[in-house]
Amino acid sequence: MLSVRLFRGFSAAHSRFSSWNNMAEQQFDAVIVGAGIIGSSTAYHLQKGGRKTLLIEQFTLGHTKGSSHGKSRITKFAHPEPEYVALASDSTAQIRDLEKNRGVKMIAISERGGIIYGSKERMEKTAATLKKFDFPSELLTSQEAMKRYPHYTYGDDYTALVDPNMGLILADTWLEAFQDEFRKFGGTVSENTKVNGFKEDNSSVLLNTSNGDFRAPKVVFALGSWINKLLPEIPVKGKIEIISVCYWTPKDPSDLPLVTPQNHPVHIAYEEGRSFLSMGATDVEGAVKFILHGGQEHFDTDVPLENVHEKFVEDVRAHIAKNVPFLDTVNGPVKVERCKYTLSPDKHYVIDYLPGSKNIQVAGCMSGTGFKNSPAIGKAVAQRAMGEQPFTDLSLFSINRFNKNT
Repeated sequence: MLSVRLFRGFSAAHSRFSSWNNMAEQQFDAVIVGAGIIGSSTAYHLQKGGRKTLLIEQFTLGHTKGSSHGKSRITKFAHPEPEYVALASDSTAQIRDLEKNRGVKMIAISERGGIIYGSKERMEKTAATLKKFDFPSELLTSQEAMKRYPHYTYGDDYTALVDPNMGLILADTWLEAFQDEFRKFGGTVSENTKVNGFKEDNSSVLLNTSNGDFRAPKVVFALGSWINKLLPEIPVKGKIEIISVCYWTPKDPSDLPLVTPQNHPVHIAYEEGRSFLSMGATDVEGAVKFILHGGQEHFDTDVPLENVHEKFVEDVRAHIAKNVPFLDTVNGPVKVERCKYTLSPDKHYVIDYLPGSKNIQVAGCMSGTGFKNSPAIGKAVAQRAMGEQPFTDLSLFSINRFNKNT
């Protein structure tokens, strides 16, 4: 008989699931809900650590309804906050090991590194943080940067930082690798399985799903855009934005060599509270991928957003015309994709136990930077689930920072 302990404020959310399956419960050491890059990495580390782990996905693996699909992302060590540098460093080391084990390239770093433009204060703080970790960087004036990267024409109000560890993530290969390695270690995947609700006693969690009931002493919710769907009462409200991912070709066909990843190194520009980022042609042949880190707010992730505001394309167009003028902003973009971002109010991650629980962790609100840090996040969450001390400090990502009573 399950002695149910409902979470504070969760009784209405979770008692509504009164019809549990009659079939026998399936037992695991850990269950991960959500098979995006965060959930898949966490499941991999738990199974590798000897825990019998189930990975639940409400759709099919590799679907395009969330935030983990696509060919490319950015990786970098350059952050002003040391917590992110530690995560990025560990993640890169893990991926380099996976590259050797699988014989597949998973990160592409240009010999020229990557470049970030921003305020002098931000760039100097970032360089100082990198120095504490003994990671190299180089500060340049905008004029010095223009000599080295002539297709960027940022003005004198910018300072540039060159991060030699900045490059392209081959995103699809990461997701496939963690899911594949998870199964090689004996992990179980349940696709097209929707979690209807869950109950917790002092020692275990019972999940009711469309594919049966599962019990485990440890559960991790890595829900992406669905964080507030299944966990509506947590104090953090994930803000969902629809990002316009734009692709641009050169004005002059003779400049096509400039859009290759080697000649168009990954770049980020912080401008008046916003950030723009680009990477060389990987997803679309002959076209630079250019993104504004921000988009139209979307309140129901299960409902397609119609009539996405073109402002977010036009903002990218204006930024390119001013700062990357070799790209064709008259006839472009040649393609626009829409991507879901889920962010916390302060834009830092949420990695913590569910309030009132010692058995359930939540990992989410990571869009924009979370993909590159996913191996390390999965490792730290798995370590905590196994009763170990995480390899790095996760206090910055506490849920309690959003609790008004804390």
